[in-house]
Amino acid sequence: MTEFPPPPKDPADLNAWVEALGRDDLMALAQHITGGGLGAFAAPANPEIDLPPPPDSPGLLTVTIELEESEPRIWRRLELPGDLTLDAVHTLLQAAMGWSDSHLHRFSPGAGNAYESPYFVTEFDEEEGEEGTREDDVRLDQVLRARGDQLTYLYDFGDGWEHRVTLESTVPLTPENRQPRCVAGERACPLEDVGGIWGHQQLAAWLRAGAPDDGLPDQFQDAEHARDWLPEGYDPDAFDADEATEAMRVWANGEHLPWHGLPEPLVDLITSMRSWGAVSDWLDALGPRQAQDLDDEDVQRAARPWRAVLEAVGPGVKLTTAGYLPPPTVEQIAQASGVTDWWIGKANREDLTPPVAELRESAQALGLLRKSRGMLTPTARARNAADDARELVGVVLARLPLGKGFEAEAGWFALLGCAAGVSGTALDAGLAQILTDRGWRTKGSATVSDHQADLGAEPTVVALEAMAGDHRNRDPRVVQRLARAALFGLASGS
Repeated sequence: MTEFPPPPKDPADLNAWVEALGRDDLMALAQHITGGGLGAFAAPANPEIDLPPPPDSPGLLTVTIELEESEPRIWRRLELPGDLTLDAVHTLLQAAMGWSDSHLHRFSPGAGNAYESPYFVTEFDEEEGEEGTREDDVRLDQVLRARGDQLTYLYDFGDGWEHRVTLESTVPLTPENRQPRCVAGERACPLEDVGGIWGHQQLAAWLRAGAPDDGLPDQFQDAEHARDWLPEGYDPDAFDADEATEAMRVWANGEHLPWHGLPEPLVDLITSMRSWGAVSDWLDALGPRQAQDLDDEDVQRAARPWRAVLEAVGPGVKLTTAGYLPPPTVEQIAQASGVTDWWIGKANREDLTPPVAELRESAQALGLLRKSRGMLTPTARARNAADDARELVGVVLARLPLGKGFEAEAGWFALLGCAAGVSGTALDAGLAQILTDRGWRTKGSATVSDHQADLGAEPTVVALEAMAGDHRNRDPRVVQRLARAALFGLASGS
């Protein structure tokens, strides 16, 4: 049987290894693989890594992180609490260096080859069937104990960005020095997917030479292609330690994530999607992720429809034998909510006054009213909030979106779209695309139609729009503010 030299562990060297094989070797290799011999090239199992217990008192570690083979050096000096677990350290290293966390990473103790050394496994590694010591179970001060101790950090297994983390010193950790920060460093982070350290070196040299039309880096077709690919203003020699510290703060708080600050159910929906499309545009348009302030006029307008329903129902009202509100109650709701200002007709029968029927249905779905034994009565939640307009609006917004399954998903994304200032046909089209990407289908079709998306989101949108004014005078800016309040909370009034 033909003997093959062991393949390199570094994927960047794999092409050269294959090219070095002769024709007969390649044919033998193909037969070897198809015959079940691929296991001969499998990497050995990743072993558990023995570590000392954490120190009794955590310290503040000053470390340098240097990008291997960078010339001139690309490095940072960081102050990090020793009790951080490695998954948290990964996030801070990404921020301080300037990466985007778009690829896989790996920590290995010491300064060995990152592709060959034992490594700490991530959650993704375990999902792929790999074994070993979990990085989120390991503290930084368990691997960096004494001055000069090192840790290898590999990012992007294709481009192979290998970093060396070295412990410089340790001082006692206090509440005053606990916040991670960057105290020094030099040069900008390479660009993602530039082709590894050699691709970066070529690009940096070209930029330092003034980006001439000749001498172009190998990965670009022409100078125009390179200039279009580069981020605006990219300077390979630029670095600011204060900006790196701020990036570390932002990343540590999760503020760099597109879904930062959104309710967990919506985050789960977004992060489970393979393609974002409209979601990405809406996330970009959200602006500050903070509790929404509503002035008194907005609050009174938003509370008006629910107060109209609750005041008309009072302590309880008996429904007709057909299950409708009695005519006097319908009239009172229509007048107090402003429906009579624009509705054509007497507005005294619920089955002939859809706006009143929608309000009643929304109030029930929102948990403000309860139907039992032919009676419609206010819930304890509604009674407690009825006298305070801001509290009542907060109760309603906290119950959005309405519905289950398809309606709930459509409602969540409708809130996101409305909070981003999207409405009308653009909202319906975006929802249809998003719900299709989520795997929903219209009967007899491979997609969700705009109409079906609109119907799915209708319970949520009807409730939201009812609080933004009547049919003729609805204010889209108030709809946007209310949707933001549903997602980020309602700020307390002054």
